[in-house]
Amino acid sequence: MTEPKIRLLELADAQDFRDIRLSALKESPEMFGSTYACEEKLSIEVFEARLRDAMVFGAYIDKEIVGLSVLKQDGGPKDAHKAYLSGVFVAPEQRGHGIAEKLLLAVKRYANEHMEQIMLTVVDGNKAAISLYEKHGFKIYGVEPRALKEGTEYRDEILMALILR
Repeated sequence: MTEPKIRLLELADAQDFRDIRLSALKESPEMFGSTYACEEKLSIEVFEARLRDAMVFGAYIDKEIVGLSVLKQDGGPKDAHKAYLSGVFVAPEQRGHGIAEKLLLAVKRYANEHMEQIMLTVVDGNKAAISLYEKHGFKIYGVEPRALKEGTEYRDEILMALILR
């Protein structure tokens, strides 16, 4: 396998961002708070705005985006020390090659310079993600019951934090 390149996405990458986000919502709908049907209608300008509002890391193999993670820092005077990690996804055909870990390491390197802690939620039952986060120092601090609802089905979310300093 070609070694993935992890980099911050820029405005010029908005179409890649849209493509991988829609792929994530299609391939793993139970893991996200939004839906493919909702986001496929969004304009490219919406994805550009998201790129301006957060640090979006993309994993590329042979110039094709195959993974994603989004880090959004709070902006208030009392909460700017925190950021939220979300939207983590690796294309199914690329899983098992350490791409999610490489994305997480890029997020941690960035966060170490710009903030003091990273918060995240992960759908209860996503053992691979929970294990990866715990391996990198994230600690579970709670559970949000019934955090996501689709039809009549509910999913709890595990709340995790990594204190950097």
